[in-house]
Amino acid sequence: MLAAVDTKALLQLVWVAPLAALTVALTFSLVIHGAARSSDARRAGRSAAATAYGALAVLAALAFAAAVLFGVLVITSKD
Repeated sequence: MLAAVDTKALLQLVWVAPLAALTVALTFSLVIHGAARSSDARRAGRSAAATAYGALAVLAALAFAAAVLFGVLVITSKD
């Protein structure tokens, strides 16, 4: 007996999986970059730059958490 293959879902996976991986990697990289640069700027006495990089880190962390939560919801949803 042959199993039915959902070609549409398979093709969707081909572009969605790399996009999701890129999104998660990019947002987490921005968290690290913002936090590190914020710390460096704070030590150098550049408070405006430290604040801007801190805001970048916080926004990227929120985007990262949203991407992960969305992925978990997609995985656990039943169609």
